[in-house]
Amino acid sequence: MQPPTSNSVPLRIQLAQLKQASVEAVRVKHQSHRDKLREQIKAWSESMTPEQRKRRFTIEEIERLAGLMGKFGGRAAHHHIAQSLRAIEFVPRRDWTAAGRNKRYWIWSAK
Repeated sequence: MQPPTSNSVPLRIQLAQLKQASVEAVRVKHQSHRDKLREQIKAWSESMTPEQRKRRFTIEEIERLAGLMGKFGGRAAHHHIAQSLRAIEFVPRRDWTAAGRNKRYWIWSAK
């Protein structure tokens, strides 16, 4: 004789419900690498003093100062850093003088 069951829902449906509940509990929102870079740069820029915000930064300086890492370690991709900088009120400028060697700099602009 089989043991009595406490409810009338078939075992197959109970297992499907348990599986669905476990999948929903484990599901984690994955953050894109660009979003992580944006958050790191935003935290770094918010920690700067007003005097520091007035100066210009190269992308390499920003990478070092904000502690940015690439998706798989190593250096972060410059185009991802640039997209993140544009998103949080930095604007690119170039130094066209001979001493500046046509380098690109990023300046924080308050909107």
